[in-house]
Amino acid sequence: MGVIMQVSIIGAGLAGSIVYRLLSKQDYHIDIYDHLLVRGCKSMNFIFSNKNELLITKKILKTVNLDINDYIINEVKDINVGGDDYYPNKKFYVINKSKLIEDLVPRTMITNREFNPIIKRYMTKVSSNGTLAREFVEETETKFYDLIIDASGNAKVLQLEDVNAKYKNDIRTCQFLIYYNNSSEDFNKLFIDEIKIHKGKPMIGHTWIVPVGDGLYHVGCAYYKNDHELWEFLNKYVKKMFGNDYTKVCECYSRINGNLISESFIGRMHGKRGIAGVGESIGLTTPLGHGNIYAIHSAYVLSKLIIHYELNKAILKYKKYVVKKFRKLDEDKKSVKSFNLLRIKKLLKEYYNIPTYESIKIMVKSLC
Repeated sequence: MGVIMQVSIIGAGLAGSIVYRLLSKQDYHIDIYDHLLVRGCKSMNFIFSNKNELLITKKILKTVNLDINDYIINEVKDINVGGDDYYPNKKFYVINKSKLIEDLVPRTMITNREFNPIIKRYMTKVSSNGTLAREFVEETETKFYDLIIDASGNAKVLQLEDVNAKYKNDIRTCQFLIYYNNSSEDFNKLFIDEIKIHKGKPMIGHTWIVPVGDGLYHVGCAYYKNDHELWEFLNKYVKKMFGNDYTKVCECYSRINGNLISESFIGRMHGKRGIAGVGESIGLTTPLGHGNIYAIHSAYVLSKLIIHYELNKAILKYKKYVVKKFRKLDEDKKSVKSFNLLRIKKLLKEYYNIPTYESIKIMVKSLC
């Protein structure tokens, strides 16, 4: 009998949970870490760019005996952008993401929910030139992993870039879950407002309302502002849209990873130890903040390669696959950063079916 592979997964969100579920079928020892008891509440909208993405997602969930249809809360067919209704040519689902993640990996299986100590351990053990200095801060916690997977999302705990530059391209978000007493058909659509494009920045700022169902709405904003400014802005927006007849269920702050995939740490071998990232931790997001599909996809690919190949070969293949497969995400971020009008217009058309003349109005307004 061979030596059992020791695996550590940092982050028990969507990507980390997929990896855990797939690798747990093998004879591996796996530790999974997360700092939240409730996971997956920050983004619930899944946009499928094409039919193939939907089929791939269904296939991946089927491999872990889950059906995506069991988690669909709502299908949004009408999108209101700046007061005008459009009908996107994409599948747009609101998913019970928290339930999906909990079914993948119940919270009782998470071995350590203290996130800050984990960040310190993993940040200190990887030096700028890629060598591993030490596995843990305390000797009593010594455990040497063969494979460490960064599924920490926007925290990017294993990125080898300069710490000060790690978040330079990120866009901050503020998000509320509210209950609206006078829910009606008028609000049974996705609202996109206040679209703002900043030259030199890769992410498009905007405010949104997603109908969750049963009177619940996920409301958020993403801009290059500080947390307090976002909170004030979103409160005013909610009152403008819903009046005073609503109840705030919860609120949180976060950020969306705007870093390019090509500039992120995707994977590498350090001696006999492998390190790899999945999902948002390696920049797998669109300039509009969508990343759930890519989290699932990258987690699945990494898991299958690890199972079928020697570790060093698996990580090499994974790195090549990610750079090639998701090249378009980098191209889209670069076009937003350089304020490429033609590509941004195409991007808004692609995701929200916004007509050319409306896209031009949005971009002109962004320049003001």
